[in-house]
Order: sequence, then structure tokens, then C-alpha cells
Amino acid sequence: MGLAAGLAALFVAAAALAAGPTPAPPAYASAAANVDSIVDKVIDHDPGLRSYSAVAHLDLRQVSFPYLHPVLDGHAYVSAPGYTTFDYPHTPFYLKGITKVQGAFADASRWLRCYDITVASKSDGYALHMVPKVQGEIAYVDVLLGLEGTIDRAEWRYRENMKDYIALTQTYTTIDGHSVVTSQASDVALHHIRAKGTQTFSNFEFNVPVPTPSPTPSDPAHACDN
Repeated sequence: MGLAAGLAALFVAAAALAAGPTPAPPAYASAAANVDSIVDKVIDHDPGLRSYSAVAHLDLRQVSFPYLHPVLDGHAYVSAPGYTTFDYPHTPFYLKGITKVQGAFADASRWLRCYDITVASKSDGYALHMVPKVQGEIAYVDVLLGLEGTIDRAEWRYRENMKDYIALTQTYTTIDGHSVVTSQASDVALHHIRAKGTQTFSNFEFNVPVPTPSPTPSDPAHACDN
């Protein structure tokens, strides 16, 4: 796997809303009603926000050979209920034409359908352990939520090698009355690729038309791919 593939995985993780490996997870409880109410906090986090665009800046540094260091500028487009598109029009040749990535992990309305979820309460929020109901590349996702429903951190672990992961930590800021992600810190360990990244967002425009994401495949086996 080259940096292009690692960057693509990082884009998907960040758009899906993408430090180091988390410690052993706390004891989880599987009370369905509690899970439902916590997921509702994510869905209802900012009900007045239908969409936004922002200027995006990504600095991705490979910490293993060949130590590539792409720095990209572009835009992020977010639309309810949780679709994100990153558009970086000018990328170096070694990224093999990767310029645009879409994701929908932040659409929490799909979580209960796509994952078996257990939850543990924490003093500053909730820890969710999410196992895909359809077996695929991802073994599980560990998510830390703030008390108000912010997605503060997510870590994806890969079935082929449980030492492979992408971890993404997000910082929220209230701008013009809307709580939005203004920075992300990422840590990537996929096969021989090791990379660390920071992504920042600025110049927000709220409730504006944004590019329409591609529809999720209608095949139920792929309905949770993004």
C-alpha cells in the first residue's frame, strides 16, 4: 500500500465524520434505550444547520519511508444528515489523481442499522464500540462522543491486521451560532504506511447549496459502506 492508498483511507475517515491507538476500552453496556438516546444526541446536535462549505487545508506527513509530505488546499462541503465531501483539486503526482472523497459516517441516523453498538458512560461524554453488522474491511470503530453529541474522536480498526488503524480527533468551535469542526488531527498506521496529519477549516458559509453526494448503493450489503 502506498501513500496514495493511505491518504484515500484518511480522506474517507475524515469525510466520514479519520493521536494514537486508544487504550483498552472501558466496560460496555448494551442497553438499547440508552444507545438510542445517545445516538439521538448526535443526530440533534445542531438541528438548524442544513449544510455548509469551508476552506480546507490538509498537512499530511508520512513518518515512514519514503517520508512524503503533501500539503493540500481545497474545500469541504457538509450536508445533512452527515454527508461530507473533500475537494482538493491540485494534488501531487504520487497521490495518483486522488482529489475528491465522500463519506457519510457522521450520518448517525444510519448507525443503529449498520452497527451493533455498545456504550459506556464517561464523565465528559460517551464511549461507543461499534461493530459492523455486515463483515467487511473494518473490524470495529471506537467513537468518543461529547455530552452534547459532538463526535470528538473515532478510531477504525482493520480486520486483516488489528494493528492497522486510522484515528481521528476533532475540535469543535461555535461560529455564527453553529457548532462545527474547525480542526482534525489524524494518525494512520496501514500496512507499512505511518503518517500523521492535521486538517483545518475556515471561511465557513452556512446553509448554502453544496455539491450533492453520490447516492449510497441500493444493495443492502453495501448500504453501510461509507
